Amino acid sequence: MPANSPAPRPAPLPPTGFDIKRLYHTLVERFWVIALCLVIAALATAGYIKRQPTLYAANAIVQIEQEEARVVKVEKFQSEDLRWMDALRTIEQTLKSRAVLERVVDLLKLTDDPSFFSTAEQPTKGELADLLDKLVAVRLRKGTRLLDVIVTHPNPQITANVANAVVTEFVARSHDQSEKVANDAASFLTKEGRRLQNQLADAEKSLQAFRDQTKSVSLEENNNIVTLRLKELNVRMTEANSLVIRLKSQLAQVDKLGTNIEALLVLPMVNSEQTVADAKVAVSKLEGEFASLQQRYKQAHPKYMQMASEIATWRTALTNAVLKVPQSLKSAYESALAAEKALQEELAKQEIVSRQLTKDLTDYQRLAREVEANRIMYDAVQQRLKEATLTRELKPSKVQLNTPAAVPTKPVSPKKTQLMIRGLLAGIVLGVMIALGLNALDSSLKTVDDAEEYLQLPVLGAVPKVKAGHVLVVTEDAKSPAAEAFRTLRTSVGMLGRAENRRTFLITSAVPQEGKTFCSINFSLALAQQGLKTLIIDGDLRRPAIEKTLSPNGPRRPGVTDYLTGNKKFEEIIQPQGQENCHYIPAGTVAPNPAELVAQGNFDGLIAEALLHFDRVVVDSAPIHAVSDTLMMLSKIQTVCLVVRAGKTPRKAVARALELLYKADAPVAGLILNRQQRRRLAGGYDPYYSYYHEGKYAEKGVYGG
Repeated sequence: MPANSPAPRPAPLPPTGFDIKRLYHTLVERFWVIALCLVIAALATAGYIKRQPTLYAANAIVQIEQEEARVVKVEKFQSEDLRWMDALRTIEQTLKSRAVLERVVDLLKLTDDPSFFSTAEQPTKGELADLLDKLVAVRLRKGTRLLDVIVTHPNPQITANVANAVVTEFVARSHDQSEKVANDAASFLTKEGRRLQNQLADAEKSLQAFRDQTKSVSLEENNNIVTLRLKELNVRMTEANSLVIRLKSQLAQVDKLGTNIEALLVLPMVNSEQTVADAKVAVSKLEGEFASLQQRYKQAHPKYMQMASEIATWRTALTNAVLKVPQSLKSAYESALAAEKALQEELAKQEIVSRQLTKDLTDYQRLAREVEANRIMYDAVQQRLKEATLTRELKPSKVQLNTPAAVPTKPVSPKKTQLMIRGLLAGIVLGVMIALGLNALDSSLKTVDDAEEYLQLPVLGAVPKVKAGHVLVVTEDAKSPAAEAFRTLRTSVGMLGRAENRRTFLITSAVPQEGKTFCSINFSLALAQQGLKTLIIDGDLRRPAIEKTLSPNGPRRPGVTDYLTGNKKFEEIIQPQGQENCHYIPAGTVAPNPAELVAQGNFDGLIAEALLHFDRVVVDSAPIHAVSDTLMMLSKIQTVCLVVRAGKTPRKAVARALELLYKADAPVAGLILNRQQRRRLAGGYDPYYSYYHEGKYAEKGVYGG
């Protein structure tokens, strides 16, 4: 590989990220697909609308009350809380139940109305109910207790009649059910009332018989008296018991002291005796007087003797009184014991009486409760019987017709505008999906950005698509965008390095029909217009095209094969192109073995000799994947340009061709993107066309005149 040749680039990578600009150009490129799908969708939608029958819809609004209107306060036998969604949903489903729909069939006599059904044979009642089930729709309005009963049918009058009839028959059926429930309840309550009446009479008889048996008018009052008596006896019994214990203790103390008068006088129970207390007072008084008397009189004095006799008498009385205390205590103790025993016997009798009264009272209360319970039950049944009668007469209903259905004047189906819009939108979406699908299946390189991003190589020139037969665009149509593209290619190649290192060029492609011959000729002409002597060599020895393009009507002349075989000299194979500074060498005589001829021949000598006479040499070689001739012509080549046909050449084929060139150490300079749509030039617009013909530089530009 020459010293100035670029190093092989890394392997190509698929593009990443989402590019809205690329998406836009994809849709623009395949707009015909979207337009075709749009037309097909419009025709299909129009046909569908034409086949659809014209339908009318009538709507009857039903209001569901949370509680039924009541003239009197009557409790329902079966209450239902209509605040819950399941209750509303139940009514919603019941509105179009089979029983209601069959009643509607009978009410409107639909079996005799041929405008309702379209069949030739008269349908049965069940079949008409099934048909109504399909025509009737009931919907609950969110957040309300309103139901919409919607009926759809080709006949507008029938829709209104059926919608109103559904509500009417539902209400009538609800009345019938309520009446049946009320009748059943009244019958049951009547039987239950008779039974409870007999049960109440038996209970009252049992209570009266118990009263006669116990011979008591008021057991509760007697029981209260006995209870008070028991409380009193218990108190007295407690007091008697306390007295016995106290007397017994005192008697034990007295018996323990015996006849010790001084010790006995210390005891409180002895001192508390009146006789003892009186004697003690008298003795004490006399002893005080005797003490005074002793100071005045002697023992023989009569007063002295009299006073001493009185004191002795009272002391004897005190002793006798003290000695009588134990006997008194014993008598009191025996009396207390007798009283305690009597109280115990009386208390036992009263307890027996209380127990009997309690038993009688319990039985009495039980019988009284039975009478009261039977009376309450009987009264309640009688009250419910009256309520059932009133309910049957009032016929309340939770469902009311809020707004009756009116005869519709405008059809609801088909909705032509809506269907057409949906059809067109579906066509657009389908077209976009197909366009994107085709674009996803298209593996070609369409734009400069695609090529550079995927292949990691610069695009040296983007040649727009030209009309058929326009080959020499650089000379024949110098103002065209294609001619300017080749001049741009010339400039891009000239900027790759020093001029002496960019004298030999090889233009090839990955597969045939890429336009490499077209690019080779016009690139050579662009070089010649710059004043450079340029030679075009047709290196495609199998399917040569240079001579056919530049001299379509002339005879086949000697060329490369003749030089390589030694039959002709260099000067004998050079042909004038017709333009100044431009010559070409045709492929020459057909060779049976072009690959061996190139490998063994003097192709490098041909290039070397050409460089002695020309400033630039351009070789138009065969496609890389088709034959191996191109890979054997690279030793004297300084710049290789790979032609890629925009929108056709598979990117993998181009990547494989570059890989083969890199393995052969080819000095690949870049790509030539050929036959690109104008809207894809320079990443989405045509700067040359705008610059020369439409842009603001059109009048004053170089080519504006």
